[in-house]
Amino acid sequence: MSRVCTICSHPARENIDSAIVRRVPYRDISRRFGVSDKALSRHLHEHLAEYVRQALSKYGEEKGIRVLDKLGNIVERLEAFLDKAEDSEDGLGFRATAAELRKHLELIAKLQGELQQEGTTNITLNPEYVELRSAILVALEPHPDAAESVSRAMLELENGK
Repeated sequence: MSRVCTICSHPARENIDSAIVRRVPYRDISRRFGVSDKALSRHLHEHLAEYVRQALSKYGEEKGIRVLDKLGNIVERLEAFLDKAEDSEDGLGFRATAAELRKHLELIAKLQGELQQEGTTNITLNPEYVELRSAILVALEPHPDAAESVSRAMLELENGK
């Protein structure tokens, strides 16, 4: 039996989908809605990427506009600006245009489902970690020295040491 997508069945799915499409970092979405980064990535690639492609296609048909084509045109124009900045040895202009070009290429790749959105996970914010940490410390109560050592080690890990 296949697994149910926790994002598809989440009560705030529309808000989560919107956040993913707006490229909100996974860690922020995870924290806000109590979902895992892996679930977000899986949802994006297994459900949302196709949905976005279909929506873009439908939008394009309804409005007579091809969103990806428009983005492609913007990329071409940015490439021309990049060439001009390079020819005139305008380092700041080159860097600014290259950054904008990278953002557009990344957006196109994500909309086409070719690029996985990655994020970092802060495990200490995960409710399962907090529960596990508490269970470990409760289990170690009869052994105060061990409890103190484990607690200290966990705090160091949580603080990035």
